[in-house]
Amino acid sequence: MPKLKNVLLILSDQQRLDTVGAYGLNDICKTPNIDRLAEEGMKFTNAYTSSAICAPSRASVMTGLYAHKHGVIDNFTDIKEGTPLLGQCMHDAGYFCGYAGKWHVSPSMTPEECGFDDGKPFMGYAFPGSGVFPHLIFNQPPDNTPNYYEEYLRENGFENIDVSNGFLGDNPNLQIQEMFCKHEGPIESTIEYFVAHETNRIIDEAKNQDKPFFIWANFWGPHSPSIVPEPYYSMYDPAGIPEHPSYCDDMSDKPYGYQLSEKMWGLGNYGWKGFQEIAARYYGHCTMIDDMVGMIVQKLKDEGLYDDTIIIYSADHGDCLGAHRLIEKGAFTFDEIYHIPMVVKGAGTKDNDSFVYLQEMMPTILDVAGVKPPKPVDGDSILPLMNGEKESNGRTEIYGEYHNHFYVARQRMVRDHDYQLTFNESERGELYDLKKDPYQLHNVCYDPEYADIKKAYMDKMSGYMKATNDPAGTWFHRIKDFY
Repeated sequence: MPKLKNVLLILSDQQRLDTVGAYGLNDICKTPNIDRLAEEGMKFTNAYTSSAICAPSRASVMTGLYAHKHGVIDNFTDIKEGTPLLGQCMHDAGYFCGYAGKWHVSPSMTPEECGFDDGKPFMGYAFPGSGVFPHLIFNQPPDNTPNYYEEYLRENGFENIDVSNGFLGDNPNLQIQEMFCKHEGPIESTIEYFVAHETNRIIDEAKNQDKPFFIWANFWGPHSPSIVPEPYYSMYDPAGIPEHPSYCDDMSDKPYGYQLSEKMWGLGNYGWKGFQEIAARYYGHCTMIDDMVGMIVQKLKDEGLYDDTIIIYSADHGDCLGAHRLIEKGAFTFDEIYHIPMVVKGAGTKDNDSFVYLQEMMPTILDVAGVKPPKPVDGDSILPLMNGEKESNGRTEIYGEYHNHFYVARQRMVRDHDYQLTFNESERGELYDLKKDPYQLHNVCYDPEYADIKKAYMDKMSGYMKATNDPAGTWFHRIKDFY
C-alpha cells in the first residue's frame, strides 16, 4: 500500500488573487516562495470562496458545506451540531492533526474539540496584538487565555514591542481600527513569524509521530490592520501603485448599502492616495507572509518531509482594497473578494481553470487520506484536478452567499465567465456583463436588452436555491417575477 501523503494547508486572511505573483496579475507585489510552489506544482485559476466573510468561509473549509447549511452565517454564530468536521475526520483516519494561528471557525468549539491534536490558536475574532502593542487602537484580543503570541514575545525577550504610524479613516464614529501600522520590532517579534514558528514546532511534533500529518496554518494577514516591520513597511512605494480600474465607480447603480459601507470606513476624503498608502503596507504584509511560507517550506526540507507533503496555499477571501472605493469585504459580491488564490505543490504540475470552491478542501484533503466525508458535502474532491487525472470538473458557474457583516442583508450570487447576477433580497438586483465589463462597473439588471439573460440567470439561481435548500429561496421565488 503506498504511503499516505502529509497535508499542509496554509490559509491567509483577506488576500487578493492579484497579490500572488504566480497569477501574473500584478508586477509590483512579490511572492517568490509561493510562486515557487506554483512552479513545482500547479495553481487553480478559477478558485472561489462561497462566502467572503472570515468565519463562514473557514467553517466551510472545516465542513465542506455552504454557510447556510453549516450554520456559520457571520463571524459569531456556530457550526450546527452533528456536522462532520475535517479535523475530526482526519484524526479518525489516523492522521496527526495540528493547528497554528487564527482559528475563527467556531466561537465555542476549540481546535481540540474539532479533532486537532496540537496547536496554540487565536480564538474569537482574535487579533493577538490587541492589548499587547501599547499604541494600537484596534482592540479585539483573542478570547482564550493565555494569549499565546504574548507568551511567545515574553519568552523570547520581545517585551514592550509597539506600533507606530497608525492610519485610520476620518469617520469620527469609527476611530477603532487602523488600516495599517508600522511594527517597531524585528521580524521575529511579528504575529506572522509566530504563526510560522508555531507551524514549524508542530512539524517537529508531527515527525515524532508514526503517522502522516495534517497541519492547518492560518496567518492573520494581510487582513487589516496590516502591522508590518521594516523592510516590508517601506518595501513598496505608494505612489507607484496604479489606481484600480473600478475606483471611479460612483455606485449610483449599486445597492444603497454599498454606498454606506464606503462612507463608514471614512477613506473617501483621502482619495486614491489614501488607498495607495494602505495598499503599499498590504503588499508588504503579503510579501512578509510569503517569506514565512518560505520558512515553513525550508523546515519541511530540512526534516526530509517536503517531498512527502502536499502543500496548499489559499485565502479565506479577498479584499476590495480600493475597488469600487471600498475596503475589506462585506455585502458586495465583487470578484476582488470572491476570487481567491489556490496554489498546490505535491500533487500534479498542470494548472487548472475549472471553477472550484474553497470548501472543496474538505473532501479533497479527506481524499488524500483515502476516505470520504461521512455525510454529503457541497462539492467534490478536487484531488483529480490537482494531480492531472481530470482536466475539468464540468462546473459551469459559482454560487455565493452573504448573510451578515456590519449589517444584515441576505444576498446570493451566481456567476460564470460571461455574466454575474446578484440577488439582494430587499435592494435592487445586479447583473454584470463580465466580458464587456470585467470590473463590474455597469449594472445592467434593469436594462431591457438584458431581460432574457437576466431571466436565464434567475433560473440558474433558482436551481441552486432548490438544490441546496437555501432559506433565501422562499422570498426569492415569491418575488422573482417582479425583481
